Amino acid sequence: MPTPFRRTRALSILALAAGLLLTAPVTAAHAAVGSHAAKPTAQAADVHSCTYRSTVGFTCDYYYGTATISEGSSNAAAVREIQDIINQHTDYPVLLSVDGSFGPNTLTAVEWLQRQHHIAGGADGIVGSHTWEYLRR
Repeated sequence: MPTPFRRTRALSILALAAGLLLTAPVTAAHAAVGSHAAKPTAQAADVHSCTYRSTVGFTCDYYYGTATISEGSSNAAAVREIQDIINQHTDYPVLLSVDGSFGPNTLTAVEWLQRQHHIAGGADGIVGSHTWEYLRR
């Protein structure tokens, strides 16, 4: 039978361990990834905190519009918005680099999103009104 000293010591060690676990810092990149913790982490500077705004919908604050965007687009802010929303708000299995370049990786992610979620217009890789509507909701 454990003595009161051993019981108190064991409880103290458990409480200390629990306190350490609760106060362990979370890296900014890991926190930004949210529920996608299994994805490789992007650089912390590459991601914004995405939120819902009543006038825009879901946004990462790079771009508030809904212009048609496709591979090779020069609208870097809109492409960053697409990349970051896909990273933080969808179940796409690969973390995109939030670099504003609509290249082959972003194209693949957009086509996957359109196909996986049956977005009207089909999986054409073009972020038009239907794809923006899905990303913003």
